Amino acid sequence: MENERAIERLAFIKNLYSIGVEQSKREEPLCWMSILTFHDAVELFLALASEHLDLDVRLRDIKFMEYWSLLSKILKEKGKGELTQRISMEKLNKARVDFKHYGNPPSRSVIEDFRASTMNFLDENTRVVFDVEFSEISLVELVKYEAAKKSLKEAREMLGKNEIENSLDKTALAFAQLTDDYETRKMDEFGRSPFFFGEEMYFLSSFSMEIRGRLGDFIDKTKESVEALQEAVKILSLGLDYKRYARFRLLTPHVERVMNGTYHIVRIQRGSRGLPTVEEVQFCIDFVIESAIALQEFDFSLEEQK
Repeated sequence: MENERAIERLAFIKNLYSIGVEQSKREEPLCWMSILTFHDAVELFLALASEHLDLDVRLRDIKFMEYWSLLSKILKEKGKGELTQRISMEKLNKARVDFKHYGNPPSRSVIEDFRASTMNFLDENTRVVFDVEFSEISLVELVKYEAAKKSLKEAREMLGKNEIENSLDKTALAFAQLTDDYETRKMDEFGRSPFFFGEEMYFLSSFSMEIRGRLGDFIDKTKESVEALQEAVKILSLGLDYKRYARFRLLTPHVERVMNGTYHIVRIQRGSRGLPTVEEVQFCIDFVIESAIALQEFDFSLEEQK
C-alpha cells in the first residue's frame, strides 16, 4: 500500500473519531450515537492495517475480535510487537452490539470510557502498524483546495510553536481562500456567481463618505446590517454549519480581499478576553477542514459541464 494513500485514510479515520468525540459530549440520547462512530473508526483502522500488513484473509470472513490474533501474528514476525487494547475494544464491540441490535443504550460514564480507550487504541496501534504517531496525522491531508491546504499546514506549524495570533491569521486566510476558490469556479461566462448576495460595502461608511451626525450613524448601522446578512446567507448557502462558523468568526481576524486579489488581515482587539487557547485555535483549524470536506462533497465546475 502506498504510504501517502495510507496516511490519507488514517486522516479520514481521525476525522471519524473526532466526530465521535463531538457526539459523545452531546446530551442524552444524542450522545449514544458516538458508540457506533467509535466502533466504525476502529473497524476501518483494522481493515486498513490488514491491507498494510498484507493479511492473506478476505476481510468479509473476519470477525471483529479475530483481527487481534491475525494481525499480531504478522506484527510479531516483523518484530513490531502486537495489536493492543484487545479487552477494551471487546467491550466496545459488545456495547455496540447491545445498542444497535438489542436497543440497550450505553451510560454517559461508559461513553466517556470508550472515548478514551478508542483514542488509546488509535494512538498505540498507529505507531505499531504504520510507524507514525497518530497525533501527527493531520486532517489537512483531506483538503483538496491547494491554497487553503497550504495555509492550514502553516497554521498547524505555527500552533505547534505556540504562535497563536499567527496561526489564527493563517486559519482565517485559509477559510477565505477556500470559499473564494469554491465560488470562483461556480461563476458563469459573465462572471456571475450563485453565491453573490450584493456588492462589497467596505468603502460605504460615514467616514469615507464624510457624513457626520445621525445620518452618518444610520449609514454605518445599515452597512453593518447588510454585511452581516450577506455573510450569513452566503455561509448558509454553502451548506456550512452556521453556529460553528459564528464561533470561528469570534476567534479569528477579519480577512478582506482587495482589488488586486491579495488578502488583507485585520486582527481582533482581544481586550480583557486575552489570546484564545490552543484548543480554541485547533477548533478553528478543524472548522476550516470540515468546511473544505463539506464543499468537496458537492463540488463542480461550470467548465466541466460544457
